[in-house]
Amino acid sequence: MIHTPIPILEPLIESILELSIGEFLLSKEFKRYLSSINLDYFWREEYEYVERKRVFVSASIEDKKTNSIDVFISTCNSYYSPDSDELFVLIKSFLFAFHNWEKEEIKLEEVIKDLKLLGAPDNIIQELDKKNNSLSAKPVENTEIHKGIYNSIKLEASILKMEKTILNGEYNLTLTYAYSCLEGLFKAYIHSNISEISQESDLAKLSKLVKKDLVEYFIESKMQYPEKVIDLIGTITNAVSNARNSFSESHFDNDSDKWLAEFVKDCVNSIGRLILKFIK
Repeated sequence: MIHTPIPILEPLIESILELSIGEFLLSKEFKRYLSSINLDYFWREEYEYVERKRVFVSASIEDKKTNSIDVFISTCNSYYSPDSDELFVLIKSFLFAFHNWEKEEIKLEEVIKDLKLLGAPDNIIQELDKKNNSLSAKPVENTEIHKGIYNSIKLEASILKMEKTILNGEYNLTLTYAYSCLEGLFKAYIHSNISEISQESDLAKLSKLVKKDLVEYFIESKMQYPEKVIDLIGTITNAVSNARNSFSESHFDNDSDKWLAEFVKDCVNSIGRLILKFIK
């Protein structure tokens, strides 16, 4: 494995892997699930990272399973925080999606036990326990992570990830986290304030929608606003998009510069905190 679970998550991840999730991670249904929770881009970049790190890369099904399990572990590690329930919400929605795909009962006793030890919220334990005790194998409606959920805890976690990748010299991964962070912030803002056009997915167009709406809000409210910070929304979005396309290893096998990675991190932090103030 390229990635290993952080120690506190080892029992939980082992219990989930015992459910034989490998085939599901390769399925079209899983891709739909990733898209529904806005994790598809992050998953693809992490998968490419795992592929590059392996000495021998094979296109066989078993190797794809191994790579996907690696990414699953990495995702769980990234989402875990003792001060946040994000990982628990993710695990619940993942298990529900897996059950819908499997179309058979899955035994969740061990997973529930591990979640309890980690301090998962009672409502998540109860929902999983209810599913576990169900006598029917009838698929249950998938519980999704709301696309509008994007708070200061998640922003801080993203900034910490960027700082870590800069320290490790993984500047392309810094851009990956920056891209995902901006995408999450923009979609959360749009869902909160201009939901009638929330289906847009292009990052540059998302940034323009957010910037335009913020400027209109300030003008209508007759408020002075930080013009340079508002302009930075489009500037940093273009910088991240262009750098990712021009310098990412997954595109041209070159490294983006350290100064750009640090600049991106600082700018994402600044505009992230601004946008969060206007997410209802």
